[in-house]
Amino acid sequence: MTQKSDNKQYFLDTQRFYDRLFEDGDHYGVKEHWHGWAGNFHRRRIKVLRDIFVNTLKCQRKTQILDIGSNVSMFGEIFEPEECPEITALDISTVVIEKAKKVNPHIKFITDDAQNPSLMGKWDILFAGEIIEHLSHSQKALSNWSNLLKQGGYLVISTPNRLFCRKTEEHISLLAISEMRRMLGQLDFKIVEIIGIDIFIPFFDRFLHKLAKYLPKVSPVSDRIFQIKMKSTFRLPWLARNVIYIAKKC
Repeated sequence: MTQKSDNKQYFLDTQRFYDRLFEDGDHYGVKEHWHGWAGNFHRRRIKVLRDIFVNTLKCQRKTQILDIGSNVSMFGEIFEPEECPEITALDISTVVIEKAKKVNPHIKFITDDAQNPSLMGKWDILFAGEIIEHLSHSQKALSNWSNLLKQGGYLVISTPNRLFCRKTEEHISLLAISEMRRMLGQLDFKIVEIIGIDIFIPFFDRFLHKLAKYLPKVSPVSDRIFQIKMKSTFRLPWLARNVIYIAKKC
């Protein structure tokens, strides 16, 4: 009884925290800094993810995908509505879910806990985009996600690289590549591919960001430089600021 009560309180506390954060419609600054680091990182990530889901995993309209900790769901940008697979997306924030249903009406959204999802079913692919670092128990989350995957299904995770990031109020469980490999191996996942996005040069990022902000006419040039930088660690994920893991459930 105490365990159930603690879990419920954790859910409510977490929900209130993220409802408060996402009252700001551009919490991560992607729109405000479209020509800065945030906007360029977002565009590069969407491009890489589209290549993964279309070319590596060969997703079709009938492919069933579970989007964990979805926010408004990146699948709204990865796929056009007419080509979109069957997406079920969950997020703990009621503020986010209300907005998401308007932004991407072709995607099924539900309110649930990413760490301890209560929904039932089995999916072909589970996508956890920039969510595991927000959870207090990474291994528990991975185990719960594994239970929602069909045998032979794929887990796609994107998350910051602990070597180049610091903990914050939101990012409480940063992982190095070796840690993620170990946890996935313990759950009988086989790593298919590990992809890097961006190399960590903070002073250079700040310079380009200010260049685009104060000299908007040169933003096409700063965007190109940002994108070259984002691509530089594609095959060198251990040097990357952000890492995407593709793993198969064996």
